[in-house]
This record gives sequence, structure tokens and C-alpha cells, in this order.
Amino acid sequence: MTQAALDETTRQRLAAEVDRLVAMDIDRRTARRIVWDDYQDELAASQIATPAPLADTPVPEPPTLEPEPAPVASSRQRFFTADPPFFTPERLARNRAALEQIKKLVRRM
Repeated sequence: MTQAALDETTRQRLAAEVDRLVAMDIDRRTARRIVWDDYQDELAASQIATPAPLADTPVPEPPTLEPEPAPVASSRQRFFTADPPFFTPERLARNRAALEQIKKLVRRM
């Protein structure tokens, strides 16, 4: 990752997102990579500039259109939605308990 000068608010927001992913049993290094890539994508999208119109050409008024549907989330963005987390602590505990039962059954064979 490249070192970039981030303001404290952005740094705290990114750290909170990393902590949220780590709480969902994602490796901290992977979580940092996901958050950083997502942040870079957001920066790139915000820095796309529209070309300036030529001085001789009159600028037409934009047509009034209905709002566009929300874009499909990329694989990285699915972690940052407002939906409740898929891997809740209760669900992880149930899955681990079920896995232990399966391991016991396999050991008996």
C-alpha cells in the first residue's frame, strides 16, 4: 500500500471498516486490502472530470430524467452495505458447534 496523507476523519472511517471486517472473521491484512482498494475506487470515481464545452458551442440544458437504479455492488462493496452482517457471533457459534459434532462422528469411524 502506498502511504497517502489522509485526514483523521478518513483514517478513522477506514479503520472502523477494517475492524468491522475483522469482527466477521476476515484476516486483518485481507480486510485492510479490501478497505484500501474500495477507498481507491471511491477516489478514482470522484476524480473523473467531465470535459469542458467549447466556447462557441451553446450548452444545452440537461434533460430531466428519472433517477438511475443503484449500480450493482462489486465483491468488495458487499462488505460495506447497511445489511446486517452475514456472520453474526451466534451463527458462527452454531456453525462451530456443528463442525465439532461432525469431527466427533468422523473420529468414531
